[in-house]
Amino acid sequence: MTEQKQNTIIRLPVTGMMCDGCVAAVKAALESVPGVKNADVSLEKKEAAVTYDPAQATTDEMKTAVENAGYGIKI
Repeated sequence: MTEQKQNTIIRLPVTGMMCDGCVAAVKAALESVPGVKNADVSLEKKEAAVTYDPAQATTDEMKTAVENAGYGIKI
């Protein structure tokens, strides 16, 4: 029997996005964090819906990745 991993979805407000290129950069930054399965980033809503495994990824790691890409995130 295999153990099923439980993913969590969190919505994070993102600051500094102005175009689709920004959206792509934030998505790539979030998805580079080990344990993040998917990041759906919305320019219109100025937020990212992130699906992740909380046993592998933390919101602090996501925040750092986004900040390193030149954007802000409010946790």
